Amino acid sequence: MLKRALTAFLLVLALAAGQVARPAAAVENLVNVPNDDPEMAAAIAKARASLPAFWKEWEAPKAGEEGFALKVRIPYGANNGEHFWLVEIQRAGGRYSGIINNEPVYAKQVKAGQRYEFGDAEISDWLFMRNGKMVGNETMRPVLKQLPKEEADEYRQIMETP
Repeated sequence: MLKRALTAFLLVLALAAGQVARPAAAVENLVNVPNDDPEMAAAIAKARASLPAFWKEWEAPKAGEEGFALKVRIPYGANNGEHFWLVEIQRAGGRYSGIINNEPVYAKQVKAGQRYEFGDAEISDWLFMRNGKMVGNETMRPVLKQLPKEEADEYRQIMETP
């Protein structure tokens, strides 16, 4: 299941780099992480703490910086949420919006390709590409620990800071 899930991460990277959007098969590319997973909670906290760096680059991208995306938690049910990568980010006042870049599995009130509005509290991660390397995507790091070494190493090669 993780290998297929990482295919979705690569799709996100391709889309973040401005390639044509092709939503991944929803169920095959889903990684279920318990709400109380401490490593994922730490990764989300680190990503949120570094959001000012994302916004700084987003506002004035330097040469070689492109494909800005935010991961957003969209609630479903009483205490659950599904995380989506959103592209084509817009910001107005204290609210944001972006295009949902993957098919929902649980949060059926949204769909791929829809513009979705959200606030700071819903952001769980961010990424962009800098000279062909991925910057951010802290929530991928806990997943890497569960992969075979050679597969994890392939992903680390595309990260600016492995």
